[in-house]
Amino acid sequence: MKKSLRMAADKVCATNFYQDAGDMILQNWFLYEYANILYAKIEESPRLAGYRKKQTAAGISAFCVYFSKRLRRGIFNAATGKTKGVIIDARYVYEHYPGNTYAQTQRLLEAAADAWKEHLAVCSNCPNLCIANGYETTEMFGNLEKTGWPTV
Repeated sequence: MKKSLRMAADKVCATNFYQDAGDMILQNWFLYEYANILYAKIEESPRLAGYRKKQTAAGISAFCVYFSKRLRRGIFNAATGKTKGVIIDARYVYEHYPGNTYAQTQRLLEAAADAWKEHLAVCSNCPNLCIANGYETTEMFGNLEKTGWPTV
């Protein structure tokens, strides 16, 4: 019996990470993948059940996109030796959710840190070197539609 692989739409739309072909770079692909992993961590966290009840899927997606894009400077600082690693900063949560509680912010930061670790583990086996070659253009965004992967 032949098994078929059914692709499901990502929780975070790829088009949030580029406006035109010039934005189709490896760093944006890396951030897109991170945002999807962060969404999955938020979805699976029992400690974030209350957060999920108060947010729509689109709201959680918007947060994941925002948070991942805010990591750009941290990635640059780590790559240039200004910092020892990428900082998962509570400021990014409070910028998106100004009235957020300390406890919920900590839970979101735990999810963000877990997503970061998982993403780096996956990326360690990838030949694309999205962080090292971050400003190189990539066909991966364009290939999503060609392969039938839902992008919206």
